Amino acid sequence: MLLRKYDLKIVLSDCNPSSLKVNAIADLSEDISEVLPYLNTALKGLQYYAEEKILTAKRGGRLITFRPRQIALTKLEDEREATAVMEELKKIVNETYANKDHIVPTYTSRPIPRPLDVFKLLPGKNCKECGEPTCMAFAMKLINDELDWKQCPLLFRKESETNRLKLTEILPNPAEQTDEISPRNLQNSKQEEPKNG
Repeated sequence: MLLRKYDLKIVLSDCNPSSLKVNAIADLSEDISEVLPYLNTALKGLQYYAEEKILTAKRGGRLITFRPRQIALTKLEDEREATAVMEELKKIVNETYANKDHIVPTYTSRPIPRPLDVFKLLPGKNCKECGEPTCMAFAMKLINDELDWKQCPLLFRKESETNRLKLTEILPNPAEQTDEISPRNLQNSKQEEPKNG
């Protein structure tokens, strides 16, 4: 086990003091820098800065920033949710560390897809079945990890299969887009090719 304990602090948003959401900072008892490139693969992180040892990932519209001795979380309801998310992250850090011999580390950042690239892979019917007024609005929320791509039922028709597979390649975590971070990401990442350059 790499990460044993953390000290969790709830903080209000500096950029939006009227927000009903809170942020959290967990100061870690151990240095997790050696596992960051493996977490980058497992969580399909958005940005990884190898020199500074900082990894950012988005899940459920929430930004998660990993540093050697700290994890920061945004858009939390309260301290109870912050604790639940941190316990989940602690488990994922430890599982990633335990399985690192089977995970190809990623030392680079993922390219952030452009809205138009995602839009072109959507059915383009503007049917509103996803709850958004247009497919472009849906594409923007997918990129920002504010919606689950499974909210578009047309993507799961046979004629959309090729585009759905392309979406899995360009979106940060389409196969696992949920409000929670899943240890299943670890199982899915073990077969990925090296991305060192």
